[in-house]
Amino acid sequence: MEPSPPPPPPQIAHLLSQFPVIPKPDPDGPIPSQTPIPVAAPPPLTLALTPELCDALHQELAPSPDDDAYFANCLRRSQLHLQALAARLRCPSFPAAAPPPPIPPPRQELQQMPQEEPGAGGSTKKRARSVTEVVRVSNLGPPDQLHYRALVRRARLTFEALRGAYQRQEPSAGARNRADLRASSRMLSAGHWLHREVRIVGDIPGVLIGDAFYYRAELCVVGLHTAPQAGIGYIPASLVDEGHPVATSIVSSGGYLDDEDTGDVLVYTGSGGRQRNRVDHHADQTLERGNLALHNSYLYGVEVRVIRGHICELGPSTHRKVYVYDGLYRVVSSTFGPGKSGHDVCKFKLVRLPGQDELGSKSWHTAKQLKDAMDARIRPPRYISLDLSKGTEVLRFPVCNKLDDDRSPLQFEYTVRPEFPVPPAPGPGKRQRGCHCAMDCVSKCRCERKNAGGPVYNEDGTLVLGRPVVYECGALCGCPMTCVNRVTQRGMKHRLEVFRSPETGWGVRALDLIPPGAFVCEFSGDVVVMDDHSGKALMEDRCIIDPKRFPERWREWGDASAVDPSKRVPQFAEFGGPGYVLDVSHKRNVACYISHSCTPNVFLQFVVRGNEDERCPHLMVFAMETIPPMRELSIDYGI
Repeated sequence: MEPSPPPPPPQIAHLLSQFPVIPKPDPDGPIPSQTPIPVAAPPPLTLALTPELCDALHQELAPSPDDDAYFANCLRRSQLHLQALAARLRCPSFPAAAPPPPIPPPRQELQQMPQEEPGAGGSTKKRARSVTEVVRVSNLGPPDQLHYRALVRRARLTFEALRGAYQRQEPSAGARNRADLRASSRMLSAGHWLHREVRIVGDIPGVLIGDAFYYRAELCVVGLHTAPQAGIGYIPASLVDEGHPVATSIVSSGGYLDDEDTGDVLVYTGSGGRQRNRVDHHADQTLERGNLALHNSYLYGVEVRVIRGHICELGPSTHRKVYVYDGLYRVVSSTFGPGKSGHDVCKFKLVRLPGQDELGSKSWHTAKQLKDAMDARIRPPRYISLDLSKGTEVLRFPVCNKLDDDRSPLQFEYTVRPEFPVPPAPGPGKRQRGCHCAMDCVSKCRCERKNAGGPVYNEDGTLVLGRPVVYECGALCGCPMTCVNRVTQRGMKHRLEVFRSPETGWGVRALDLIPPGAFVCEFSGDVVVMDDHSGKALMEDRCIIDPKRFPERWREWGDASAVDPSKRVPQFAEFGGPGYVLDVSHKRNVACYISHSCTPNVFLQFVVRGNEDERCPHLMVFAMETIPPMRELSIDYGI
């Protein structure tokens, strides 16, 4: 006896009972009579489109694991059509009758990832991979936050060092020099991607809202995103207990016709169906890969990290974009239907979770408004000065105090640069000479040869490698001010602001986007040469800046030897160090208000120009990472 067919689902059983079901004729049975049997006409088939019917059909269309992939995709598309129709009918979110099982609470700890150890000949030997986990990191104390912030900074320093080294290499014929992808690939193979052995849902420890990145590959290095090219980062189904992929991050660049963005609310169009560098769709999108994962994040209520791409005219990347992390969002709706181009698209509405820091993108807008006001000489509320330098600098430095009535920065004399003692005269028969280069100085230049380890600056003016001292061309050199070896002499290029801070007193923050390795400013004040004990006695009860107390943070800039042994930092000659201190009790400049931090975003680099006295190097400040607008500058004073 054959088993009886399973009964219909209870959601549609009452619908089938309203209509007669005529069985299919048995081919082995008697031939039915040809005489027509009068039967009553069936009642008209009229069904009201109700939420209950939508629920029933939605469940019936759920694909089976044994279904063909194409057929399963068709079923999912039909489910999304029903879901969009139900939304128009104001019915509850699907599936209402039987909600999906929630993802089990992830573990709260972040496991240490295994690293690769260098083997013989510079090769790498992989350790045994641990089981990848899905985790959520929360309730980190201040020491843990500093620890993970330092890890993120170290990873970004390594990435930038590798990217710069690969960028300076000549690409092979017909090949594009994607130095960013090469750098991230090298770090991945060496086990230096953060959180690679765990997949993190929610915030990435050590990454702050507002952090800016010039490359998508760098997003992957720090664990903020998972794919250098795709816009949706997700955890594969094989790593989720329920067997369904879930999205954890998206990169929104406003590249689709159906995208809408108001800051706290984002309508994001899924991936696919669009040709490269086109905004309209030429084909229907499909509910698979990233689109399916983002739909599952809606069903399961998984928060999503949102990174926004912005056009950036100035920067090291060739595509002129910068990516800003804007925090966590929740997917509140997922629909599928015709878009503005006429093809079916997946549309996801995301709403920003409350209680987070201000949008990084909003800070950029605030900084632009401030700069426009400064250029128009309009003083915003609570600004006590439009220009701290009183016109002595090329750029204006406004002073803002929204906390109290302190106006102390205006009481000091502003000095653009320190006045160093006249260098000692050369010996008998010798004269001071500079280089004779007519244009940019190269390796044969007299000044450039003093800098061991290759060029000092890249073509965009960023520092290649930190050194005990950088030798630039000076006043006696024949090269013009546009020479690549005169970066700090051309003055500041990035606008800053002095502001009153509840944490650090007076501080300095950026109004422009500052690229990593860029020159920021110079410390200035009264130069006091410390040749004897009388000079030290003179400094009692004074506000001084001692150059010898700064830790050698320059060693961290440009060092990629931990990943690529061929990029090992050369051995530099010993540098005696400065023999003076800066007295900023009466004279100072904008740099003197930079606050202290053990995880700084700028560092100090000694610079000597031409035939200047090496005992009196300039105290130059360079960016250690990408510094977004309205981000406070911090340096390690060694205190």
